[in-house]
Amino acid sequence: MTADESGGGTKRKFKKSSHQQSDKKSKPTTPTKELSSSAQRRAVKHERQSHRRHATIVRDAKDIWNKLRLKTNSKDEITQLQADLMTLLFSTDTNLVGEIALQHDASRVVQAAVQFAKPEQRLELTKALSSQMVEMAKNPYAHFCVLKVIQYGHTHDETAKILLQSLKGHLCKLSVHAVGARVVEMLFSTLSSKQTKPLRQEFYGPHFSLFSTDTEMGGTLKENLAKQPQHETTSCEYLHHHILSKGMEKNLYGFGYFQQLLWEYAEVLKPPEFVKSGLLATLSDQSLVLVSTRAGARLVVWCIAYGSAKDRRKIMKGFKGYTRSSLLHRDAYLALLQLLLVTDDTVTLHRQCLTELVSTAEDKKKEEQPHPLLELALDENASKVCLLLLTSLKDEHKKYLDPLEWEILESSPKLNDEPTSKKDPELRRQELLTYLKPMLKSLCLNHASELSTSIPGTKVLLQVYKQDGLFDDDDGDLVQALMQLVTDEFMEHASGHYFLQHLISCGKPSFADALYQQLSSSLTITNSRQAFVVLALLKQQQSTTFLGITATQLQQLLETKRSTKGATAGIEALLKFVNKEEDTKKDTSDEKKEPPKKGTPTQKKGTPTQKKGTPTQKKGTPTQKKGSAKKQSKKK
Repeated sequence: MTADESGGGTKRKFKKSSHQQSDKKSKPTTPTKELSSSAQRRAVKHERQSHRRHATIVRDAKDIWNKLRLKTNSKDEITQLQADLMTLLFSTDTNLVGEIALQHDASRVVQAAVQFAKPEQRLELTKALSSQMVEMAKNPYAHFCVLKVIQYGHTHDETAKILLQSLKGHLCKLSVHAVGARVVEMLFSTLSSKQTKPLRQEFYGPHFSLFSTDTEMGGTLKENLAKQPQHETTSCEYLHHHILSKGMEKNLYGFGYFQQLLWEYAEVLKPPEFVKSGLLATLSDQSLVLVSTRAGARLVVWCIAYGSAKDRRKIMKGFKGYTRSSLLHRDAYLALLQLLLVTDDTVTLHRQCLTELVSTAEDKKKEEQPHPLLELALDENASKVCLLLLTSLKDEHKKYLDPLEWEILESSPKLNDEPTSKKDPELRRQELLTYLKPMLKSLCLNHASELSTSIPGTKVLLQVYKQDGLFDDDDGDLVQALMQLVTDEFMEHASGHYFLQHLISCGKPSFADALYQQLSSSLTITNSRQAFVVLALLKQQQSTTFLGITATQLQQLLETKRSTKGATAGIEALLKFVNKEEDTKKDTSDEKKEPPKKGTPTQKKGTPTQKKGTPTQKKGTPTQKKGSAKKQSKKK
């Protein structure tokens, strides 16, 4: 018995009969095309969307949006498509716009409608969205519609007014909401401070937002408390409890309005309370994020000035790898300037921050790389790092820092009448300058031409020239590099002629002597700026030959410039100086030639006699007064 017969093993296979095979062949074949997987998913998606509210309107609006967003559209096409979209959005009622904006797949339709709308159409859309503006501001998709309204509608007064009214009373909750914070950030960065002042009062407590009049409203917490000091404790507690503490928990340090509120709170607390509150230790960890705005940079400056050595090391570690970009930033450079002023641990400061400034990229050849300090020296803010290290006196620091920077920076901070920095400022400066000396020397020798044509660069170049000991008491190489700059074109440059005047009159004679020797051989004054340079050189050298310049030549040049309406101030100043010196020289020569006249000694001797007579006249003055008194008595 086989396995098939016994029923075990493999199953028995039966062949189909001939008539069954013929039936299969006789059936006609109809080709069926199966849908691809992506098409099937698309069909399921359309089926699901068809059950949503306003499905037909949304579908038609998205078709218009796909045409409207094309960059190749003409103005007429955009106007027509926008009109069709507005008709569709307001086909049923005004609430339809807000309901569509809250849908994740249709919010872009409303965004496009706001973007391409005319002012009247945008005002109509803002009115339709006003009732749902707060809910939209918290929605991850619909909040983009609110951002579009702020971006394109803030210039229209009526639109901005409706927007602010719809958000009034909800600003505190929005400011600590993960999505709503973006709306608040754009609101304060786009609209003017005058427009947002009433909304800002909500941060300081209900006693300011509800009961303050327009004259009592201040732009900051400090201004409000100056007008109403009785609310200081209540306002600080409200601001810290409802906004700052919640914002710090949600890590909202990167928003500008939040940094502004942190600074206003710290400004009212004063440094001792700022340290005791624990806010300093918390903000030290977020220093790199905070320096993105001026208010945040002031906070970091306080953390550096009044913090401990541990706090400063924490801040320096945060700036590691970002020192160069921070110096080139509009506000972040202030924190690094403060580190240079108060950090006692100069070794750590050099290792964490200054090393990045003098290092070059390793993936490029040295010949292809620009000097690492050149970009910083040419920048208005970053160059102040070099200037602070090259100048020792406090008055020199003030000369290179504007009043606002000097107000923000703390040169000698004290906490409870004790300085927070123990090291001598001059010793700290010398230690930090030691790390940058070689690079500063090579910068000025190899890139003097680039530095001399920019105002920040000329300041650095001038201070390097004035610095004693930077070139091992021999600045001949630098003077030679500077002399190569002196050409007629450079003397006519807007900043070049000022730079030459400062070099001449800075008190160091090496460059002035070399320039005088060069110009004494050949000099032809052709413009006003060149005349100013020559005037500074003549005053410094006290020359009697005036480098071959005569008053007649200057008078002719002055008349030529006046006829062509050119600049004449420098030529007039030089002509006045030459005429004065020539007159003085002529008077001294005449005195030497003429013999002394007779009677001159007699006149000189007579002079004391006249002086002696002066007291006699003064003594007679009381006598006259007495006589006048007698006359008055006779009249009586």
